[in-house]
Amino acid sequence: MSLNITFRNLEPSTFVHQKIREKATRLKKYFNGKVDIRWVCSVESERHISEINVHAGHRYFHAKAENSNIYKTLDEALIKIKQQIKKINQQLKNKIHRKNQIEYIPTLIN
Repeated sequence: MSLNITFRNLEPSTFVHQKIREKATRLKKYFNGKVDIRWVCSVESERHISEINVHAGHRYFHAKAENSNIYKTLDEALIKIKQQIKKINQQLKNKIHRKNQIEYIPTLIN
């Protein structure tokens, strides 16, 4: 897993670095193999923004969260990424099961 943390218009903090590393390791369990995570934290007129870009295999995930608190944006962006990953996994499961159901439909009609 490679993690790239960028701060824009914001002083880098070791505590924020540590929190991002902890949250990024939680994403590791969803993927096998190489995972590239790019986390961008920025400030625009008293709004804290966190963006996460995850590249795993041939899948890309992106989430952006805005709030007045930087720590809340980290949590919100992570929740959005997890929801995207779970949605893709569910779609893949449904696709596998639909394939098996399509084979049985013609036998029921005859």
